[in-house]
Amino acid sequence: MSRAATVSIETPRFTIQGSSRAGVESWYRVKELGVALDIGRCPDNLIGVSKIVLTHAHIDHAAGLPYYASQRKLQRLDPGTVFVPAASLGGFRELIAAHERLENTTYAINLVGIAPGEEIELRRDLVLRAHAASHPIPANAYEFIERRSRLRAELRGLAPTEIERRRASGEEVSEPTEASILFYTGDTDRQIFESCDEIFRSEVLLIECSFTWDDDRERAKRYSHIHIDDIAGVADRFRNKLIVLTHFSLRDAREEIEREVRSKLPASLMERVHFVL
Repeated sequence: MSRAATVSIETPRFTIQGSSRAGVESWYRVKELGVALDIGRCPDNLIGVSKIVLTHAHIDHAAGLPYYASQRKLQRLDPGTVFVPAASLGGFRELIAAHERLENTTYAINLVGIAPGEEIELRRDLVLRAHAASHPIPANAYEFIERRSRLRAELRGLAPTEIERRRASGEEVSEPTEASILFYTGDTDRQIFESCDEIFRSEVLLIECSFTWDDDRERAKRYSHIHIDDIAGVADRFRNKLIVLTHFSLRDAREEIEREVRSKLPASLMERVHFVL
């Protein structure tokens, strides 16, 4: 089966490059954040990415992991770090160990389990936070949070010399700030709308929408995926600046998907929607 087409979506802070079709392959690279979201069958442009965030172990999202590990060793790159759902960490370790035995070698890779609610500092100004996704196997959704400091509100407007005087006297002149800049659902169903309010607040939302036809509502429920009707049902809650719909069923043509989505979502939401097709 051929790969799905690669798309590139510009946002104010970063570019999302990747590809996704349900059951075929899902992966994204966000160069400015230094991460890949899922790995698919591991296209060549993910080999050099040192941090991979895997949502779950389904083949279309994680099949390329052994290849990634092998290629980083062959290319003499530093060990890559791969974050996986904590409940699946043992299985991923067994997968890597099996391939090491088959190739009679060892790989340069760090597997790190992360559970819902846990945070990992990716760099000084960027934090990865895991959220629970509802799927037949352990699955995480992920939120990327930018953390910076800014001048305290009551000091804004003061002369720089006065601010420096206060700092020199030991007064704390700055305060921490936090901004959710990207939320990636991976595979999940509509339960995430009730369990995770952060999904509606992140600047950019990368959300699965596997099914769009009315006849597929039960199919979406059975396989724990999101139907466009699920999104339409909470349309008034989305505060995101950009919403990227992804992971569409391979059975549906691009024109059909776009038509169904546009017929279901209000114009106020559609103006913020991009498709990965």
